Amino acid sequence: MEDFSGGILAYLSVFLVGLGLNLTPCVYPMLSVTVAVFTHTESERTSQSFVKALVYVLGMASMYSALGVAAAFSGGILGSWLQHSGVLLVIAALILVLALSMFGLFRLEVPSWLTKRLSQKRPAGFLGLYLSGVLVGVFAAPCIGPPVVALLAFVGSKQDPWLGFWIFFILSLGLGLPYLVLGTFSHLSRKLPKSGVWLVWVEHLFGVVLLAFAAYYYILAVNPDFLVFLLPVTLLFGGIYLGFVDKSGNERKGFRFFKWGTGCLALFLAGGLFFGQPGESVQWEPYTRERLTEARLSGQPVVVDFYADWCLPCHEMNYTTFRNPRVVEALDGFVRLKVDMTAQGSPRSRAIASEFDLYGVPTYLFFDAKGREVIRARRFGYVHAAEFLELIESVQEAGT
Repeated sequence: MEDFSGGILAYLSVFLVGLGLNLTPCVYPMLSVTVAVFTHTESERTSQSFVKALVYVLGMASMYSALGVAAAFSGGILGSWLQHSGVLLVIAALILVLALSMFGLFRLEVPSWLTKRLSQKRPAGFLGLYLSGVLVGVFAAPCIGPPVVALLAFVGSKQDPWLGFWIFFILSLGLGLPYLVLGTFSHLSRKLPKSGVWLVWVEHLFGVVLLAFAAYYYILAVNPDFLVFLLPVTLLFGGIYLGFVDKSGNERKGFRFFKWGTGCLALFLAGGLFFGQPGESVQWEPYTRERLTEARLSGQPVVVDFYADWCLPCHEMNYTTFRNPRVVEALDGFVRLKVDMTAQGSPRSRAIASEFDLYGVPTYLFFDAKGREVIRARRFGYVHAAEFLELIESVQEAGT
């Protein structure tokens, strides 16, 4: 779980995505209807209502967690396909179509018969509540499909079932939190803001995020070097569109000011990314067994970076940690080797993965001045600059 790029902040982002999905025009109107399934009676204690709502949410979580694990197990196939630019372009086109659905090109909705049934009939017992949660999760999945598809693609590329489980479990907790709160304190459902065009703006926000995902896969297929511009460009044009061009919700003065504030914040962050990037980066040599042996004979410590062109955390490392001036300086005395694992299915990649016991990218190996791997310094996934500096220090201590 700790290997997910960005650590706690990344999982918090997934939780917030799940929470935000409740604000789409497809899901939001269902909140008050669905909560009626487990609204407590006057004779029922708040704790009993909480347990009933929790069982319902766990039903939703079970469905989405199973989806994440299934995506991870199929990730070997996806990972081998991602080395082909044609497949990347197909994925980009698929996510582009899903993004356009968020802008009203077509509509995915929860079946009306399901919402009608939920509003008319309450399931008996905890098993009925649990199965209702699973059922709602199944039918809501296509409705909130675009962000889910993007996460499934990411989980599939990582090929880690535990990671897939946790990502979608946390996503479902974010999606289920309003049900948990409203089911426990049913009187709050009367205070929910009414559905309106402001929900359309939220849907457009998800559309901008999905356009960025589509651009990500397109850039991977064409020229990964341009990925450094993806986030600032997304913030720039997304901020302009969502903050000042999109008219959704403008009839509410408070929401209009919120949109302007969001747009200004996005533009500020875009400017910081455009003009605040440090120039110097860690310089790497292509990995060869001979170069590793030569470093051992000359008494030099070694760091080996295993990366792939389609690996998002790898690019994050290149433009954050490996551009940190302190990291660049600390690695000056190291032999720095980079191993291209983009073609996962190739005999060379399989041989290297077997030799070094790898199970994903990015992975970082450190060897001390005597050529021995410092096992405790091995890392998989995104590593912040501060932690990377600690690893460098531990390798230097091991060499002495």
